[in-house]
Amino acid sequence: MDCAIVQRTEDDFTVYEASKKRGRRSSIVWEHFHKLKDEIDDVWKTQCKHCQQIYSSAQKNGTSHLKRHLDRCPKIGTSSLSLASKITSATKGGLVEYETNNKRSRSFSKVWEDFEKLKAERDDVLKARCRHCKQILSGASKYGTSHLKRHLDRCPKLKNHDLRQLFLSSEARDVKQLFLSAETLDEGSTPFKKVKLDQNEILKAISAFIVCGRHPITVVDEFGFRHLMSVVCPEIENLSPQTMKRDIMSSYVKEREKLKELFGRTPGRICLTCDNWSSNYGKDEYLRISAHFMSNDWKLVRKIIHFKSLTIPLDGTEIADEVALCLNLWNINSKIFSITSDNAPYMDSMVISLRRAILAKKNILCDGAFFQVQCCCHVLNYIVRASLNVVDDVIDKIRNGIRYVIKSSSRKKKFYEMASRDFHLDAKKRLRPDVRFWWNTTYTMIDCALYYRGALQSWGEHESRFIYYNLYDEEWEKLAIIQKFLSVLYDVQCTFASMEHPTSNHYFRAVWKVYMHLLKTARGPYAFMNGMIEDVHKKFEKYWAESCVILSCAAVLDPRYKVKLIEFCFTKIYGDKAEEFVNATVKALYSLFDKYKTNAVINSSSTRAIAANLEGVKAVDEFEDYELFLSRKSRTQDEKSQLDLYLEEPSHDLNSDLDILEFWSKSSMRYPELAMMARDVLTIPISSVSSEESFKIGKKLLNTCQCSLNPKVFQSLICLSDWTCSALDKSFLHDYDDPSVSDEEDYQDDWDTENGAFY
Repeated sequence: MDCAIVQRTEDDFTVYEASKKRGRRSSIVWEHFHKLKDEIDDVWKTQCKHCQQIYSSAQKNGTSHLKRHLDRCPKIGTSSLSLASKITSATKGGLVEYETNNKRSRSFSKVWEDFEKLKAERDDVLKARCRHCKQILSGASKYGTSHLKRHLDRCPKLKNHDLRQLFLSSEARDVKQLFLSAETLDEGSTPFKKVKLDQNEILKAISAFIVCGRHPITVVDEFGFRHLMSVVCPEIENLSPQTMKRDIMSSYVKEREKLKELFGRTPGRICLTCDNWSSNYGKDEYLRISAHFMSNDWKLVRKIIHFKSLTIPLDGTEIADEVALCLNLWNINSKIFSITSDNAPYMDSMVISLRRAILAKKNILCDGAFFQVQCCCHVLNYIVRASLNVVDDVIDKIRNGIRYVIKSSSRKKKFYEMASRDFHLDAKKRLRPDVRFWWNTTYTMIDCALYYRGALQSWGEHESRFIYYNLYDEEWEKLAIIQKFLSVLYDVQCTFASMEHPTSNHYFRAVWKVYMHLLKTARGPYAFMNGMIEDVHKKFEKYWAESCVILSCAAVLDPRYKVKLIEFCFTKIYGDKAEEFVNATVKALYSLFDKYKTNAVINSSSTRAIAANLEGVKAVDEFEDYELFLSRKSRTQDEKSQLDLYLEEPSHDLNSDLDILEFWSKSSMRYPELAMMARDVLTIPISSVSSEESFKIGKKLLNTCQCSLNPKVFQSLICLSDWTCSALDKSFLHDYDDPSVSDEEDYQDDWDTENGAFY
């Protein structure tokens, strides 16, 4: 051997301890082992200093097996091989770089994983250099490591910044969400406590992931999901679709009971909307029922309460039975105020059957005058479809021409350069293809095409293949007329779509504006639109006749409008006959108010009777109905009702920004019965579709995965998504978003304009 040996005898072995003076470098692993020599077999052995286990020490076997022993030695303080790391040094630009020996006598900050220790040869001062941005800071022990941690907070090149800082922070030991084993930390660093996994909480989180993310329940069986969970939470048990179904159904039942209690505490009445959905691969039809009501703090709330398949062919009586069953399940039979549906014939028969059943139980006000409401958006979208069909061939040319231009990046760039150079157009306003069945995208496409009209015509003259998509002057004129006609409808629908839950007072002015627009267009010189205008005018006349009383009553309860506005609007339409329609509105409003006033008297009388019985007082005498008798008498000039006083107050400015619900909330002290009536009337949903579906002119389709689910599970998923998920992504049935709101031009080539989805 090249080094001096100190010899001592221990049983059958002679122990040799190498002196510290060595002629060549030796593995640092020998700091943890004794060298032994078997005197009998004359063979070298080695013995662990910690657990006394004996291994071969032959030079040909190396030291790898000894390092492996150190990894699992039961009596050693750490299981990390870094304890046996070497100390090296290298000189770089006047600084000496050290790899620190990880064998430490005290705890070492984990911050040194991100810094290198340097020593200036001139000043003999220790420095610390960031491994990421190479900035040099003080590394002296007297300054501690706080300044190094602060540097890591703002280091521009540090990846996984947030997670790393969580490891560095002292509070990380208390973060229960961080599942990190102590074995993964280096020796000397403060270990995190193992956190016991809560299987129930993880199950709830996965359920929320499925419900709010609109994922199939079978996602828990997919390899990618199982691999993800094995990495994130190795201790979690494998979940099955059956387990997830049970958890989702359990959550649905709990949330349903909470919603039932909320319905019971609701001070006003509840309005319903019914709309139909279809499957995208078959002829199955589904009914969705939503409840609209005003909370105690005067906030308008919408909740999906029913989603079931219907028997084909659709029958109004069967649908009425399904709605009645839903009302019984939710125990809201006596609180229904109105029901809004689309304009399908079977929906009319459904509402008639349902109204007859509710009238028999005397749970409806004014003999159902406010019960049936026709969907406004369906009528407006019908007008849009009819107008687009008039120029369907022209729109196809525009659609295909825009696709041709933007399909090639070089061609698209060349077109915008030509439009900017020769026609001085703003190239930031891009050509956009439309998405079928979303007519706002078609309107935007037409508007952009008219903006680039000159550029597209010039492009068709110089591009040989574009000649198939080039429009004649007559076609451009038709397109401009249709765009102008649709602009009014577009503005109206944008107003509705901008409000998550629009109150009913917003609709009168908008619908009246559309009515006047149709009358004006019918008198215009556009011969190619005459047939279409005549057809849609009849459709709209029918809707207006059935809905104008409800719309005008809601407008009167807006302090900016009152009776004067509806009188002005009716005069524009009917001329001298306007007074008849105004009187019909006022009469309906007073009739409804009398019901609320009567109910208030009955409730107050019953309250006093209950109080008298509780106090042991003798029952009320024969004059207990006197107040009810007075309330049924006609109004006199000497005593004015709350409705009279409200109508006599000065109106607010017509275009003022007013929160009508806040107004009636504050006015409920002055006009308690009138405020209760306003609460219910303003709750009436004039449209059966949600605000995000306002522009959709096609059928509402369910995908194959949704239709294949068990009906109970499917309803639970839809309702839970609506009840528990955020407002930005609450619709489980909303298959795609409106692409017109996206500014990402790169999406245009990947958008499926037939189905409204990305490839």
